[in-house]
Amino acid sequence: MYETIYVFCINTGSAAAGPQCSRSLNGGLSWDVQQPGYPTDTAQCSGLHGHLAGSNDGAIYRGNPSCDGPAVYRSLDGGSIWTEHTITTTVPMQEGWHSHEVAVAADEAGNLFASWISIDDMPWMAYSRDQGDTWSEPMMVAPPGVNETGFPTIFAGEEGRVVVGYIGEGDDLGGWSGYMSVMTDAFAENPLITTVAVNSPNDPLDITDDCGNVRCGGFGDFIDVELDDEGRPWIALAHNTNGELGIVGTFVTGPALYGELRQLPEITPGGPSTL
Repeated sequence: MYETIYVFCINTGSAAAGPQCSRSLNGGLSWDVQQPGYPTDTAQCSGLHGHLAGSNDGAIYRGNPSCDGPAVYRSLDGGSIWTEHTITTTVPMQEGWHSHEVAVAADEAGNLFASWISIDDMPWMAYSRDQGDTWSEPMMVAPPGVNETGFPTIFAGEEGRVVVGYIGEGDDLGGWSGYMSVMTDAFAENPLITTVAVNSPNDPLDITDDCGNVRCGGFGDFIDVELDDEGRPWIALAHNTNGELGIVGTFVTGPALYGELRQLPEITPGGPSTL
C-alpha cells in the first residue's frame, strides 16, 4: 500500500531481547513502536546483527546467528513480521569477536547472499534463490596465501554478481590488508572468484597480531562495501597505522557489477599520498 517503507533495527546486545525493529510508512516523519525483529516463538542466541538489506521484490533482510548457525531473518511486510532462516549447520560462526557478524545482500533479481567468518577464521559465503528458504553449499572465498580474516561485508549488483569485503593477513604475517573478492557468476558450478588487496603489501592497514579476532582500531565493529552507479565496488575501512584514518579502496580496473558485464575503465591508483 506504500511506495516506500523505511525500516531500521537496533542491536540490544541481549539474546533475551533480541534485535528490535521499527518502520515508517510516511517517509520517516513518524515510526511504529519498536518490536522484535525475529519470530517471537523462536529462541534467540544473539542480540547483535549486521546491516539491513532491502530487495527489489519487497523483502527486507538482516543477518545474525540463529541458535543453530549463521542465519538470515526475513520480513515480507516491511519489517513487522520476521522469519528465521539458518544458512548452514556445518560451517559455524567464528567463536571470537565475529561470532555475531553475518553480512547480507540482495542482487537486482532478488537473489540473496550472506557472508560470515567461520571457526577457521576464513570468510564464507552462501546464496539463496528463494528468499532464504533454501541455501547453497557455503564456499570459502579468500585466495591462497590469506590465512586469517575478519569483519565480513557484502554487496550484490546484477543477477549473480557479488563482492565480499574483509580484512586479511597473509602467510608472511606482514600485517593486515583490505580485500575484495568479486564474483560475476556466483551461481556457476565452480564460480570464478577474483580477489584484490586494496593496499600494497608494504603499506599494511594494521599490524596487530590478532586483528581478525578483536575490535581492532578504526575497524570498530564493521567495515562496508558498496557499488557505485557504474558497478565498481568500493570498500570502506580504516588505515590504523596512519592514525585510524577512514579510507576507501577499489581496483584499478575490473568487471562492472551493474549493467552490461564489461571491463571498467582504469582509474589512477591511490596510495599513502592520498590519505
